[in-house]
Amino acid sequence: MTGALPRLEGVLELYAAAVDRYGTDRFTAAQARRELPVDASSRLLELAVAYGLLEFDGDGDAYAVRIEPDAPIEEWRSSAIERAERLRTAAIDRTDGNGRAEDGVETLTRGSRRFASVAVGDDPSLEPVVERLAALPLEEFAGVVLRSPGEGASAVQRLADRLCEPSITDETGLEGRFRKEATDVVGADKNDLEFRLFLERT
Repeated sequence: MTGALPRLEGVLELYAAAVDRYGTDRFTAAQARRELPVDASSRLLELAVAYGLLEFDGDGDAYAVRIEPDAPIEEWRSSAIERAERLRTAAIDRTDGNGRAEDGVETLTRGSRRFASVAVGDDPSLEPVVERLAALPLEEFAGVVLRSPGEGASAVQRLADRLCEPSITDETGLEGRFRKEATDVVGADKNDLEFRLFLERT
């Protein structure tokens, strides 16, 4: 039933016009509003992305048809499942207690264990991260989770390798050692993913 999804008819008209005009080529919102014979408002473009009909490249500020209408049903089904899995992961991440601050310390939960969250950000070097770790009550947590944008995964892996070296306590004064436990990538948008690396206290 088309009424089950907000403005679905308008989204379908926009999708059909985009397929006819651009095929699988990229286009901007300004192009769509200028060149398509249908409503191409930002709201409809956003809904088309949410429904999985278009995809959005945040870096290039461009849209493209995500899947063509005559693609095999298996491709449509795979696309829908992939989108549902991303949404499910994001929903679980938002509702299982993750990200809540406890006594000023942001935490993430893995299984039944709590990890102190440390955002690595743009500076993946050892010294600033050690300073943050030294300020945490690490004895209250199973370990720490290093978080960064998805593109920073390699740098975080190298940082974790250093933190897991046996000599780290002598070099930094940190109490206790770490070992890698698991990694995870979360996010509903492939252009806005977060990499997480869990370090267990030993």
